[in-house]
Amino acid sequence: MAPLPSSKWAAAVPERDGQRLARLAREAIAEALGGPVCDRTGAPGFEGPGASFVTLSLDGKLRGCMGGLEPSASLVEDIIDHALAAAFQDPRFAPLGREELPRLAVEVSLLSPLQALAGADEGDLLRCLRPGVDGLVLELDGQRAVFLPQVWTELPEPRAFLAALKRKAGWPAAFWSPQVRAWTFTVEAWRDEPPPQLRGPEAASFLHPARHWQRLEDGRIRCLVCPHRCALREGQRGRCVVRQRIGDRMVLAAYGQTSGFCVDPIEKKPLHHFLPGSSVLSFGTVGCNLACRFCQNWSLSRARDLGLLRDRATPEDIAERARRQGCRSVAFTYNEPATFLEFVSDVAEACHAEGIATVAVTAGYLEDGARRDFFTHLDAANVDLKAFSDDFYRHVVGGTLEPVLDTLRYLVHETAVWTEITTLLVPGLNDSDDELRRLCTWIATDLGAEVPLHFSAFHPAHRMLDLPPTPPATLHRARTLALEAGLKYVYTGNVRDLEGGTTRCPGCGRALIQRDGFHLLALSLGAGGRCLHCGTALPGHFGDRAFSTVSQGPGKVP
Repeated sequence: MAPLPSSKWAAAVPERDGQRLARLAREAIAEALGGPVCDRTGAPGFEGPGASFVTLSLDGKLRGCMGGLEPSASLVEDIIDHALAAAFQDPRFAPLGREELPRLAVEVSLLSPLQALAGADEGDLLRCLRPGVDGLVLELDGQRAVFLPQVWTELPEPRAFLAALKRKAGWPAAFWSPQVRAWTFTVEAWRDEPPPQLRGPEAASFLHPARHWQRLEDGRIRCLVCPHRCALREGQRGRCVVRQRIGDRMVLAAYGQTSGFCVDPIEKKPLHHFLPGSSVLSFGTVGCNLACRFCQNWSLSRARDLGLLRDRATPEDIAERARRQGCRSVAFTYNEPATFLEFVSDVAEACHAEGIATVAVTAGYLEDGARRDFFTHLDAANVDLKAFSDDFYRHVVGGTLEPVLDTLRYLVHETAVWTEITTLLVPGLNDSDDELRRLCTWIATDLGAEVPLHFSAFHPAHRMLDLPPTPPATLHRARTLALEAGLKYVYTGNVRDLEGGTTRCPGCGRALIQRDGFHLLALSLGAGGRCLHCGTALPGHFGDRAFSTVSQGPGKVP
């Protein structure tokens, strides 16, 4: 088996293009079951050769998997062939039935060139395997077995992974021979999930009239919440999952349901200049209008099953829960809250009636009308500025940069919403000195030097398990560059860094707020956020109380 030739598709692939290939696989299966003829044009850049696997699952269980290690003449035809083989020719399963298609999840994996492990014994192989990253091929006397990297989710320990692959090849788990040949590879993978199903007889009660949409001349309805501008036919959902066309209108699915609640310190959002030391009631739903490959909350943001929304709550219930828990604010977080903006506005109204503030952790990827609607109901926001590169947004996030910059300009210059920014530094992708300087200079000149900026450490997650965590030195370097660019309040996150968590007086330079992670160690502020030493006002929202508190350890300052 010769190594696969290098090809462009083995590199990072835009999320939207990969999703088109996954939908292509589904449409090919649907056509074979009597549905409409699928569009075989695929996605730009995929006309050439490529190797793929197509994996089918039904209700979370494997329903078929077929593929090849060597590239065919056309990647699009390769995917279609393997989709049909997985559906109808996998010898482990009966042919797929039409009734199963609505519940079928389809995953397409694009393979990188194989890397031969020449002369490796079993110990060498175990040492070089990267859990969660490497696929593995074993071959002996014409008998071959393959595991995709996705198998690591079920077999996370290398020895168990290798033993299971040997059994798949028909060998004993303890077997090894010097003649065994081994190759590793990586994949780019995309899933096309079945349409989400609301569960239970009360499902219809969670379909809430949505705002920000228009009818198109061809009969479709276009969503106007975010720049994707999804055009939907009957029953279809947008990329965010929770906005759906029902009949001749757009609805917000599962209004009044959440994925759970948690009481957090406000510093966890992170917001360092908004009611420091207070508690916030955090909750979210499912779905997102972006597709960050490094998402820490991917089980919610990429979820397609609205059955994950287990907690029912009216806006009044949420406000009352926050009051009982002693929370001074409610946070819309965990997934993109702008996608459920109708629920956000109603919850905010109920909270404000109880004297409780509202905050959002958002990517800010919005159209202008929805942007103005969404932020009208908020008191504070932390906006994820994921990079200062449109290429990063397109290939890693599944969006574009300019709408996020427009959101930040709008917040700072046209609203009273207290705004802070977070940038997660992904090693080698958005942490160069040049990009960091451009990002910080833009904030200083377009927004103002007093807008707080948080640099946060990346940890391997979701589809970026092969990258290392962000070194603390990178965060310190980024903070130094930001301060040199003139920003006054620059913080580090996801690491222990006392100076990077300290807020200093802009007048005399004294430490006014000291933090250890999410915990306050000291808080020394006069009413309205004024320095107790020189009287200079700190920008932000601090209430009308004076604080002079030193904590003996981690914990909230009252």
